[in-house]
Amino acid sequence: MDQAIIRPIVYYEFLQGHSARTAAANICAAFKKDVVHHSTVSRWYKRFAAGEILFEDRQGSGRPSEWNDERLLSALQMQPNATSQELATTIGCTHTTVIEHLQELDYRSIFSRWVPHELRLSDKTNRMHVAESLLLRPHRKELLEDIVTGDEIWVLYVNYTRKRHWTAREGKPTTEPKADLHEKKVLLCCWWDCGGMIYWELLDSGTPVTVTVYANQLQKVADVMRELRPKRLNVFLLHDNARPHVANVEARQKIMELGWEVLPHPAYSADLAPSDYHLFRALKNHLSGKKFDERRQVENGIDHFFSSQPPEFWKRGIEKLPERWAQVIDNNGDYIVD
Repeated sequence: MDQAIIRPIVYYEFLQGHSARTAAANICAAFKKDVVHHSTVSRWYKRFAAGEILFEDRQGSGRPSEWNDERLLSALQMQPNATSQELATTIGCTHTTVIEHLQELDYRSIFSRWVPHELRLSDKTNRMHVAESLLLRPHRKELLEDIVTGDEIWVLYVNYTRKRHWTAREGKPTTEPKADLHEKKVLLCCWWDCGGMIYWELLDSGTPVTVTVYANQLQKVADVMRELRPKRLNVFLLHDNARPHVANVEARQKIMELGWEVLPHPAYSADLAPSDYHLFRALKNHLSGKKFDERRQVENGIDHFFSSQPPEFWKRGIEKLPERWAQVIDNNGDYIVD
């Protein structure tokens, strides 16, 4: 539909004090079809607020018309992970023009978010209860200083770069299921605290993490900590309680033997695990695009990453926990997408 017809109606909605979303909904309802997007209305609102009351296309701007904006939004719906160059080819303009208009339409380019599990109501309720209990614990500063968090992640010999996709700023990133990767890889097992990396090791892909292996790893962590943190009296272990080798009686007995306390951690909650939301995210960025031919190269790449991080990096990862616990409550137990 000719946008010159729509703009005066948008201006009327603007004068009525309606929001851009409400205005777009009203106009589309009146025409009984999607004739304008709320992001386009929002852009016109900004022009009206600046005193630019113009109902015709601006001449000589070098920008695509409003019709092209709608085509651009349509193209994004069909292929949200398209590059600016691919979108430019689709609508017939330069990729810089695409980027300018996407930014003007309040869109941003982000990586797809991966979620490990579709949360049920009981999962969300449990996440809120655990988050609330942790926020109510006394001596928070000391608690955070005494947390030791452990986790695992597969590290590939060939690390592909994930594509970005465009999404509206007020919208959540699209999610992707975890890939079932069969490439050559090793399992990184690591434990760290606000003072830095404590202990890490690599396991070949054919080596299962049994409860015995895990118990031995915990003993190694304790041995290293006695050297690195000789004055530490308390250890609050934060790990994924849902993994079989972690939930096993033998593992719990080992933790009791070491005199550690396990912090509650709700199932399917990688967004509350510092390794997932902080350490591994940075590690993946470091390894992105890198190719390793042998295990020693993988070890060197990981070791270089760990040793090059400043003290603030490790401290920041742990100190984000209270903020994320509170965010889970604000989200009614749903995932934190950031």
